[in-house]
Amino acid sequence: MNPGVRRLSFQLGRAYDRQGTNQDAYHAYKRAADLGSAAAKVNIGILYQQGRRFERSDAKARLWFRDAAEMGLAEGMYCYATALDNGIGGRPDGAAARGWYIKAAQLGTLKARDALVRLDIDGPGTGARCD
Repeated sequence: MNPGVRRLSFQLGRAYDRQGTNQDAYHAYKRAADLGSAAAKVNIGILYQQGRRFERSDAKARLWFRDAAEMGLAEGMYCYATALDNGIGGRPDGAAARGWYIKAAQLGTLKARDALVRLDIDGPGTGARCD
């Protein structure tokens, strides 16, 4: 893996993303993801979830979030938890969401702590968002 190319590809994806050229953003993020960038996987998941000028697929978003979570990225853990919590791309799973929220919170993700409190109070379907 070449971390310089990975970082450059990720930054190029961000630039395209800001311009709203989401197909180009996807390709740049995909290259970064293929080189091991968990952050690029989160951003690909967000592209699929939002579907603006891009294919909308909650199921694909959930898979990308899961991959980033399993790589140990706190933001990936949070995004995967929101998908599990809110039934994005599959059935809701409050127990699994709780586990991923806890992992993300342990890594310092404050929004994961907030979502965990809402999950404890209201159950699955907290409306927590990854974007």
